[in-house]
Amino acid sequence: MLRGISRFGLGGLSLLLAAALLTAGPASAAGFSIFEAGSRSTAMGGAFVARADDLSAMFYNPAGVVQGVKKGELRAMAGVTFIIPKAELEEGFSPYPGQGYQAEMVDQFFFPPNFYGSYGLSECVSLSFGTWFPFGLATRWDNPDEFAGRFLSQYADLKSYSAGLQVAWQINDVIAIGVGPEARFSTVKLQRKIPLLDPYSNRVVNAAHADIRADLEIDLTFGAGIRLTPTDKLSIGASYHGAVDADFSGDATFYQFTTGHADLDAAFAAKIPVNTPVPVKTTIQFPAQTQVGLGYDFGKVSLEAAGTYTEWSAFDTTVLEFEAVDGKQVPTSTLPHDWEDAWALRFGIKWAASDTFDLMGGFVYDQTPQPDEDVSPLLPDANRRGYSVGFSWKIGKHTWVDFSNLYLTFSERTTTTNDDNFNGRYANFANLTVLNLRTSF
Repeated sequence: MLRGISRFGLGGLSLLLAAALLTAGPASAAGFSIFEAGSRSTAMGGAFVARADDLSAMFYNPAGVVQGVKKGELRAMAGVTFIIPKAELEEGFSPYPGQGYQAEMVDQFFFPPNFYGSYGLSECVSLSFGTWFPFGLATRWDNPDEFAGRFLSQYADLKSYSAGLQVAWQINDVIAIGVGPEARFSTVKLQRKIPLLDPYSNRVVNAAHADIRADLEIDLTFGAGIRLTPTDKLSIGASYHGAVDADFSGDATFYQFTTGHADLDAAFAAKIPVNTPVPVKTTIQFPAQTQVGLGYDFGKVSLEAAGTYTEWSAFDTTVLEFEAVDGKQVPTSTLPHDWEDAWALRFGIKWAASDTFDLMGGFVYDQTPQPDEDVSPLLPDANRRGYSVGFSWKIGKHTWVDFSNLYLTFSERTTTTNDDNFNGRYANFANLTVLNLRTSF
């Protein structure tokens, strides 16, 4: 992302802007995905595709929604995920941003919600509607006007919101399936500085402040799953959510700063439309995701292991196109990313302490898809390990409260081959707390 920053010139402007529609913040799963669609699933480290026994199964395994269905019964589940990320550039490297340079992201707090509802069409068929956030979050660096990476990113925000409609069918005692369409609603924003080499001082100065905002993009995909129960103890699950190529359009506005030299300001404004919206379009590839899992019930104790395979290799190249404004044309840019498909391994345990109280724990190892060349202030991703705990408490005849907490530790990530020549060592962590309320009518 943001190739060519080392040149600090107008020729690299379109490259600098491209990341506006590519970035994501410190999300809870590798890359820029969010995997916490329910509290009980999060408590088990996300190992939920085989069990899938609450309505968050719409995300983890649509076939699981049909469990316990009753004709005419309405079930509902609502909640929120509280995400507190932290990231810092522990040490910069020479030549840029310089040996020993340090910077931090500002403290941030995110709270993506989820909601699910399901109706029993019969004793073996259910119709469900649900919403969740599969991708997103944001990065915001402290002291943005002085941050050494301000020409790469000051503030970036990406959100992708899903709304699904699914039918699940318990075909027989062993096989259940679920499938349905899924709408994705996505937005992107970025704020950053645009660099210019001042020939009078031979220093790089702020030429403009870029504010890029994409219009709401709506795309369609689907989710599907299968759940097998060969015995009362053993469950096997698999699910799939399709990829989306989101074709974004929006505006880029370059608010010009004075450099103190009228001729230099005029030269910049002669090439780049300033203080006016510039139409821009690009495509972001949101990857397909497959989950597989195996669960076994020992009685009061249940175990599950699962794997999540995300096809991040779809996120390989982005072409950004600007429209001409007042006869000024920002050139089209083609940006390679070369992300790789990645696995996450998940393990969970549940102990039914009583008829009204369950305790859960989990572990996840999540592999980053991002190569060293793409690691930058825009998205300093890394392999991560997560440790989770939680409980489910029955507070009424048909009502449960679920709580979980997931603490994510990131491997230290060092890059000396960043395509923008912005190299250093990054350290990240995040804490996620998920609350849900489940009930039926």
